[in-house]
Amino acid sequence: MAGLSITKILKVISEVRAGAGTAPRLCVAGVGGPLRDVVVAMSSGAPDAVDGVSGAFDALAPADVPGDAVLVRRWGAVVLVAAGCDPAEAARVAAAARGAGVPVVALVPDRDAAAGAAWLRAAQVRRDETAASLGRPGEPKPTLQGRMAAALGDDGIALAQSLPWLRRAVAERLVLAGAQQNAVIGAVIFIPGADMPAMTANQIRMVLRIASAYGEELGLERALEILSVVGTGLVLRTLARQALDFVPGFGWAVKGAVGFSGTVALGSAAIEYFEAGAPLTPTRFRKLAGTVDRFRKALPFRGVAAG
Repeated sequence: MAGLSITKILKVISEVRAGAGTAPRLCVAGVGGPLRDVVVAMSSGAPDAVDGVSGAFDALAPADVPGDAVLVRRWGAVVLVAAGCDPAEAARVAAAARGAGVPVVALVPDRDAAAGAAWLRAAQVRRDETAASLGRPGEPKPTLQGRMAAALGDDGIALAQSLPWLRRAVAERLVLAGAQQNAVIGAVIFIPGADMPAMTANQIRMVLRIASAYGEELGLERALEILSVVGTGLVLRTLARQALDFVPGFGWAVKGAVGFSGTVALGSAAIEYFEAGAPLTPTRFRKLAGTVDRFRKALPFRGVAAG
């Protein structure tokens, strides 16, 4: 974590904790069996699921979705389940959501077939608002998880805590955003080594936000544990990036590419770590204990809470 002071690292940790926010509710509109299938799939692994259904969303018939913008704004997004849904009703729901500034995502498995295209036209749903599947192995993209993560933006982090179904898609969006930011930083900052603190802070922020999406409580000790385990490659990447400052000619372009790819690699490692349950081995625990002790001794102020 070269180039970053302990104070700045603590600031990033506090920033991520403060920015967790409240999970938005979702509206899932559809009919019969298809609606039930989607709601159960979205609820997979949810700790609050009752009879297979999470309390994170409202499952409604399209006719029951209100047209009043104030009422629609209680939802972070509206999901339309096309199968069996009258396109005229879907068009009304989509118009109400857009009028309230709420994103719409429609699950249309046959969107590339004539029937699916006809439904989209009648429902007045844009193709970039549609998903082709629930993201099961072998199913086509775009997935509903991916579309939802993009539509929700940073609000998806808090919702992913409640809906494990959404976590990987939210994490992948965070990795892409962090990599793009670091590619720009690497390309536009020309002073040797000056980009490293900003890039490293972005990587730390990305890892901790991924951790938050996976439901990790980011107290000081847990945050340091995560960074010590997942972020072991940060110093090596820092050295590699600094070496590129001496590449003549188009070094700036190479730096941007390395900033992007290095952040993607780190983000991918973080996702796999949390997908595996964020294990902490005895060796890692001993390293963590030393890391936490060093941080505590070097804190610029007293009274930092561990929780």
